[in-house]
Amino acid sequence: MEKLILDIAGMRCGACAIGIELALGKKKGVRSAKVSLNERMAVVEYDPAIVGVSDIAKAVSDLGYIATTRS
Repeated sequence: MEKLILDIAGMRCGACAIGIELALGKKKGVRSAKVSLNERMAVVEYDPAIVGVSDIAKAVSDLGYIATTRS
């Protein structure tokens, strides 16, 4: 398992954070996703053999938010 930190722009409320968390949690290969509205970020634990970083970021973008990987 690997850990990915995404900065997420566009979240405005707790429901936004919960929606992102649920969408990421349903993604095959994602073990866990914790989204922080206050910090505007997500910490995702995933299996890189199953899902890639770009797929995870796209799942967030598909919801209308801007996700960028933190270096």
